Amino acid sequence: MSGPLGGIRVVELAMSIQGPAAGLYFANMGADVIKVEPPFGDASRYHRGVNNTLPENAPGSQFLAMNKGKRSVALDAHTNLGAEVIRRLLASADVFLTNYRSAALTRMGLDVNELLSKYPQLVIGHANGFGPRGEEADKAMLDGAAQARGGLISMTGFPGEIPIVTGVTVADHAGAMQLALGCVTGLVARGATGKGQLVQTSSLGGQLWLQMWELQHSAMTGVSLSREGRHHPNIKAPYGVYATSDDQAVLFVTAQNDEAWSSFWIYMDKPEVLLIDEWDTPGKRIGMAGSDQQLPEIRALMCEAIGSKTMAELDSFFRSEPEIIWERVRDYGDVLNDPQNIDNGYLVNIEVPGAGSVKTVGPLIDFGDTPAPDVRLPPELSADTLDLMQELGFTAEEASSLMDHSEAVRAELFAAMWGED
Repeated sequence: MSGPLGGIRVVELAMSIQGPAAGLYFANMGADVIKVEPPFGDASRYHRGVNNTLPENAPGSQFLAMNKGKRSVALDAHTNLGAEVIRRLLASADVFLTNYRSAALTRMGLDVNELLSKYPQLVIGHANGFGPRGEEADKAMLDGAAQARGGLISMTGFPGEIPIVTGVTVADHAGAMQLALGCVTGLVARGATGKGQLVQTSSLGGQLWLQMWELQHSAMTGVSLSREGRHHPNIKAPYGVYATSDDQAVLFVTAQNDEAWSSFWIYMDKPEVLLIDEWDTPGKRIGMAGSDQQLPEIRALMCEAIGSKTMAELDSFFRSEPEIIWERVRDYGDVLNDPQNIDNGYLVNIEVPGAGSVKTVGPLIDFGDTPAPDVRLPPELSADTLDLMQELGFTAEEASSLMDHSEAVRAELFAAMWGED
């Protein structure tokens, strides 16, 4: 398989986002990622989202997003044959990725420490919610719980109001990035030592990584930062989100030189603001120097100024001032059609059954000499079971037995959940 990680085999026993997103990184880079699913499949295959608005025959959006380019084996790990398939897969693999809790892995005969002795070549990437040590190492977790535990929710929202959860699954994705990076690092170390190792991280740890500056500031000052609504809690400056006269949102970051700052206020017909010495240098305007005594005043002036112009007017002006850092706040419809995302291959089109041609997030790293392979659809449940079992030395009869068992378990579970025969 082409790509910078072509020739690497990854066995993924994972569900939802944190584990599968790490596996997606490997698939995007050309690795052979084998997704081992229970007979029912990864539950995200069936998640229909808000108001059940997905096309009837389309895959679940979460499953599509996290599992492109992989292969699927469906089996019951608690049977002798299913367990043997997993053992042979691990013997053939370079990386084993999982976000199952330790107790569940042990019940399946997959205790990570025991696997290290059985498969010394393996880099084992194990992610969970709250980290591998401590009393709550095996505590159940969904994304928002890690955000709450790690402080991210406390920084989101307006002062004086109850904080709010962020609008995306940022903790799981951050944990996935750390897990993928850790496993690639483990492969590099294996090249030097000849041995694999256990690599562990968590959603909690990942979202602490996202807040390193803010946490460091509080640690050094002994004072917790506070929610600032449309502004950053540790940038005491005009920096923030403002509303235009036609009710659109624009993020103003800073004017990087005095000429741009002057042009802004002259354009706004408020040249008197230039006489406020609190904001008369680039360092002051980005919150690196000076005090914040006049912060409410400058932000009120910014609200009034930007609120006097339409987005079209501001866009025209800001484009003429390259030293002003700003951005129109884009919604998902805008993001999916942003030429910058398309030109860089961050978004690519794939043909999805039941939905037609749709955009999906593609590989986000550009390798000049070993480009990533084209994005492929996620696998149908159990689509690769027969081929992989034959490759691993199982007979056709054994493969049929395993697939028949999985199909029977799947039918029973469907009937129990949805009353289907």
